[in-house]
Amino acid sequence: MSEETKLSPKQYDEMMAKLEIEKSLALQDSLNSKDPNEILKAATYLQNEKSKVEAGMMRAFMFDPYDASFSGNGYRKDAKKVSFEVLKKMGNLHIAKMVKKTRIDQIKNFLKFTLDPQKEGFTIQRKIGIFEERGKEVAKEDKKAIEFIVKFLENSKAPVESTDGKKKFDTSKWDIYDDLDEMVSMIVEDSLTYDQISIELQRNRRFDLVSYKAVDASTIRLLDTIDQRYWEDGEKKYDLVNGFLPRYAQVWGTEIQKNPFTREQIVYYPWELAWATRNKSTDIYLNGYGNSELETLVNIVTWILYGFEYNGNFFKQGSNPKGIMNIKSGVSGQAQLDDFRQIFRQMITGSQNSSKIPVFEGIDMEWIDLQQTNKEMEFQKWLEFLIVMFCAVYTIDPSELGFNFQMAKQMFGQDGQKERLDHSRNKGLKPLMMFLQKVLSKYIVSEINPDFEFVFTGIDLEDEEAKIKNIDAALKAGITSFEKQFEAFEGEKYNEKKHTILNSVFQQAQMAKQYGGQQSNEAVDQETGEAGSGAPNPFDEFSEGMESNPILRESMKYLREQLGVE
Repeated sequence: MSEETKLSPKQYDEMMAKLEIEKSLALQDSLNSKDPNEILKAATYLQNEKSKVEAGMMRAFMFDPYDASFSGNGYRKDAKKVSFEVLKKMGNLHIAKMVKKTRIDQIKNFLKFTLDPQKEGFTIQRKIGIFEERGKEVAKEDKKAIEFIVKFLENSKAPVESTDGKKKFDTSKWDIYDDLDEMVSMIVEDSLTYDQISIELQRNRRFDLVSYKAVDASTIRLLDTIDQRYWEDGEKKYDLVNGFLPRYAQVWGTEIQKNPFTREQIVYYPWELAWATRNKSTDIYLNGYGNSELETLVNIVTWILYGFEYNGNFFKQGSNPKGIMNIKSGVSGQAQLDDFRQIFRQMITGSQNSSKIPVFEGIDMEWIDLQQTNKEMEFQKWLEFLIVMFCAVYTIDPSELGFNFQMAKQMFGQDGQKERLDHSRNKGLKPLMMFLQKVLSKYIVSEINPDFEFVFTGIDLEDEEAKIKNIDAALKAGITSFEKQFEAFEGEKYNEKKHTILNSVFQQAQMAKQYGGQQSNEAVDQETGEAGSGAPNPFDEFSEGMESNPILRESMKYLREQLGVE
């Protein structure tokens, strides 16, 4: 192929995608043909493709081997301790809502684009090799690609570009799409509730990603086709596209939902749905689904509800009198008892009579105190323990939710609040953000441009501060050079004419260089021809000049005579 007709990589991708579509249509036409030879050729081709897949198939079972045989629904059951419906209700518990909202609000602080790695936010950067060093400056040819990706992420779809140079009216605010802030909020809540996220990815005919939208993760199930052993059953229902069968389905109740217009089942091929879990397990009985923290907290949540219900019913239905007055003698008849009750209330009830002491004659009374100690307060420690355990499973410090428990310090093993918050950030928030970063890079950014990736910035600010302290100690110890560390931070070599360093130690070292050392002094001595004897005495030159000048000579002679100097 000549240089004039050479195609770009993108054009090759478009040609390959078009050929794949044409191949699928040709296979479909052959299978629907009335010619037996055409049908046999298509069936033989599909069988050969299936044999290639089975040749590399794993031998071990990854899912429940009996579930697909007896479910009859076409999808993998969510083999959880509690169902998605129960997890949804548990996620609406106030303590669970507080944990999820706190984490979501913290992540929202990072959903703004930045080029400063020290600021909280996110950036789009070019992928590099593991042995390459990343420069500080963004290449000029990468800026346009990064800007396109950022706009795509923020608007959940490709930005509309004008082809005639005229400004177009933006109607995106009326579209039913999620922006980055809304989408991340929804999938993080789903992840913390079900340990499962789902994002529908919409593509055009050229297979390019054009938009994304979050989907209720509790309605997505894994199809039986995810296990290669059951592909034969799947091929009877679904088409093989690009060598893949659909992998996910939207389920309501126990049925796979159907599109109301096409009447086709709502199933997704791997490139049509971003599906991921945080807490993956090799447990064969989980059937490939995640294990939510709420499943671990089933008993804790139950006990929290019992504790709140018990104390709530105490105030709603219970009685809490101060005590009982037992009249032993001195009152006979109901009329006298009513008179005594009326007089007693008039004498001591109300704020103005709260300290008065009633006095009665001829009445033997006994007071039975019912509030010597408040045993119900012992439930406070029990509820505190349950809340701390709930936060411990989610690896979040209770102080982030507004609780200040002494027990939390013991549970997390930290005495200072700052240390506990750092522990919560590193053990809870950071892994969640790394999971989110991986999802956005894999399913969205790499699909727009495979040479770039999504990265959160400003997560390790404390680590960066400690790193600077270590470098400062290394510089003072003399085990590293200033120039090397400067290049590591700035991405370019130090230039004394270009860069200004305000560090006092560095300035003193530069001034010492200007005064020169032993080698500079020896060079000066060699230039004057007095190496080893020092600089010439200027008074010797003055004496030689006086002998050659008669006026100066006679003047000096007269001065010596007057002063009496020989």
